[in-house]
Amino acid sequence: MYVEGYDTSQSGYDLVTSMKEHFGSCGDVLHVYIPGYGYGYARPKILNRFTLMYVRGEGAEEKASILNGSCMGGHKLVVEPYPFHATHLDHKFAPTRDADNKQIDTISVDGYDTSLPLEYAKSMLYEELTKCGGDGSVESVTTCEEEKNKAVLCRRAIVRVRGIDALERLLQLCGCDRKGLEDIKIYRVARPSQEKGTMLSFDPKLFPTSPRSRVPHEDPGLPRPPCLSNLLPPAWKGRVLNTETRASSAFPASTSRYAPEDPTLPEPWKCLVDNRTGYGYFWNTETNVTQWQRPSSETNPN
Repeated sequence: MYVEGYDTSQSGYDLVTSMKEHFGSCGDVLHVYIPGYGYGYARPKILNRFTLMYVRGEGAEEKASILNGSCMGGHKLVVEPYPFHATHLDHKFAPTRDADNKQIDTISVDGYDTSLPLEYAKSMLYEELTKCGGDGSVESVTTCEEEKNKAVLCRRAIVRVRGIDALERLLQLCGCDRKGLEDIKIYRVARPSQEKGTMLSFDPKLFPTSPRSRVPHEDPGLPRPPCLSNLLPPAWKGRVLNTETRASSAFPASTSRYAPEDPTLPEPWKCLVDNRTGYGYFWNTETNVTQWQRPSSETNPN
């Protein structure tokens, strides 16, 4: 499933957690792929504005599609099917694909015969997963014997996989012909590590922006967003300001658009989106104040 419209200022861990909760009734959310996340830069990170979510279960695609237009954390989501054979959105993921194919993901695998000898099971899993994922795709396979019964293996093996292409092939795995692995499948992909604080960053070379591809509409009469450094603790502000300076030549001048109507916002606030970064921010139409923080009822001057 292709998903966009979420809050890009949160951490990858928080986004994945929110999506697992939001789409949990649709099926088993195996993985949330955030293009370009966690790879490359010593600066804080802004999430990409779109993700791919991999959901398993009967009718999962139809159920998830129903949530198109639903709100997650005060942001209206765009949700549409994007099966493995689809290619019409691949151009959006192309800028980060090479980097994402160098990244290591950790997955858990189950469905194998737990009565197999330990080393034999590890060898078979390595061979079958490499056959499915491609040469060089499997870094390691780890499993162990149950503590209370050494004759039985743990239900799930931990596998380190290199690259999103290999990971997508493995996510489609549903059993095989090899004895002892007939019901093998990916149980889960590890979510990003939990981070402290809000992480914000982008690299214009990895996330190119053009008014045609990324900005559905704009209104030059809307107020500009606040400074990005207002979102971060003092220790980060110099880095963010430097990032903005470097990005200014690659991005067009900041323009904004109205976000989808949010009936929970107190009057006279409106939610806007900065087309340059994809951030949502809030505008008081009476005082012309803009801020990143969502206003509460106490913020209303009336």
